[in-house]
Amino acid sequence: MRVMLVTGGSGFVGSNFIRFFLRRNKNFIIVNLDNLSNSSNPDNLKDLERSPRYHFVKGSIVNQDLVNYVIKRHRPDYIIHFASESVTEKNPKNTLSVTHTNVLGTQSLLESALHYWGKHQFEGNRFIHVSTDEVYGNTSDKEIFFSEESPVLPLNPYAASKAAADLLVKSFAETYDFPAIITRCCPNYGPNQKIENFIPGCIRNALSDTSIDLQNTASDIKEWIYVLDHCVALIRVLFYGRTGEIYNIGSGEEISNADLAKLILRLLKKPEDRIEFTDSRLLTQNRCVLNSYKIRNNLSWSSKFSIEDGLKETIDWMKRNLPI
Repeated sequence: MRVMLVTGGSGFVGSNFIRFFLRRNKNFIIVNLDNLSNSSNPDNLKDLERSPRYHFVKGSIVNQDLVNYVIKRHRPDYIIHFASESVTEKNPKNTLSVTHTNVLGTQSLLESALHYWGKHQFEGNRFIHVSTDEVYGNTSDKEIFFSEESPVLPLNPYAASKAAADLLVKSFAETYDFPAIITRCCPNYGPNQKIENFIPGCIRNALSDTSIDLQNTASDIKEWIYVLDHCVALIRVLFYGRTGEIYNIGSGEEISNADLAKLILRLLKKPEDRIEFTDSRLLTQNRCVLNSYKIRNNLSWSSKFSIEDGLKETIDWMKRNLPI
């Protein structure tokens, strides 16, 4: 049996990845290291608690002693690093904690893996650092698609910390031939996502017949990817990606927040007047869309869920699992 360490595996994307991966790879054990912060939910993987192929360790990636212990004890062949902390509107002053987790936590993992994997020259090892498209910033130019070679220009503390972590990972790959790969994905949606996020929030409001507030973000344009498409992409990168590389992961479908909210209302057969807008002339269009040619061409990956199909799946899941 091979062993995979997943950090932040009780979060939205991490929990979907663990369940999806274990179903399709019977020769793997997964160790989930998660400190169960506000972005995590232990119930996401409650059904796996008795599985002999799943082990949970509560703790922070910033704790170097704990990380060393976990890697020494479980001897993972692969590490997939989801764990991160973001700046929230409710607590915009927690930027020090965000930097501490996202940068120093990543360094803690790198240092430990470098020590233990280096004893056998990294043979059979992979470290996947799951980053974000936010490191590229945004643009108002409709002709620009951010590629892996685009400048890194983060526009908020969270994105800046992720960009710094990316540079750390890249430096380990360059300096030590450390077997690391970076992925940068567009925003995800799907089962188990916190209701505070944009898409589940819109769905909840539509189902409960309350308004959808787009007063400051209606014209923002981005790609959205159904979480299982992201999981498949990560598996392709894990097994077939080239170490030292960066891979953008995007759905290829760009849509404004306003049009996305309208689509959700249409799928739920609700009137569009539930959306609250500011005068569009006062808004600046922020656009972040990826060029995902590299992963599509080199690793034969493509997204399978259209935005409409993914939203239908998400709506059905929310109806079954959440009190509205």
